[in-house]
Amino acid sequence: MNCKEFKTRTKVIKKKKTIYYYCNKLKKNISYDNCRNCQFKEYKQYKKLQTKSEYHYKPKKGKCNRYYNDVSIMPKSPLYSTIKVKGYCKHHIFNNVANRPKSEQYGLFIWLNEEQHQYLHNHPKEMLKLKKIAQLTFMKHYNKTMDEFREIFGKSWI
Repeated sequence: MNCKEFKTRTKVIKKKKTIYYYCNKLKKNISYDNCRNCQFKEYKQYKKLQTKSEYHYKPKKGKCNRYYNDVSIMPKSPLYSTIKVKGYCKHHIFNNVANRPKSEQYGLFIWLNEEQHQYLHNHPKEMLKLKKIAQLTFMKHYNKTMDEFREIFGKSWI
């Protein structure tokens, strides 16, 4: 039924659900046929559908209300994964407060299991190697110079 005032409700009587119809206008239980012949019938207004040109793609938002990306531009390696794998956690290559969202935006992250992630954080030389690879990948992928990289991330690791 498309009437604004028509509602279906349920009652539980002795552990059994019974469905009945209720009219908000008349404020009483009614039968389905009574609603069809009602003089107070008002039809619901439905929203118009959007055209395809009005749809916009929105990237997902994370816990901290920032947009996040699942596509990494890092070169493939047997040491880490460039695609999301169940049980793996995301490691941002440039990982301080200012550069983590930029690292996310440009796809400079990898997926690691917990042991690899801890190892990487405990070994700064390995982290430095990864940053050099990430910088070269960024400059090649986005056709940027070292100065442009320095403007975005604040420092060059090459």
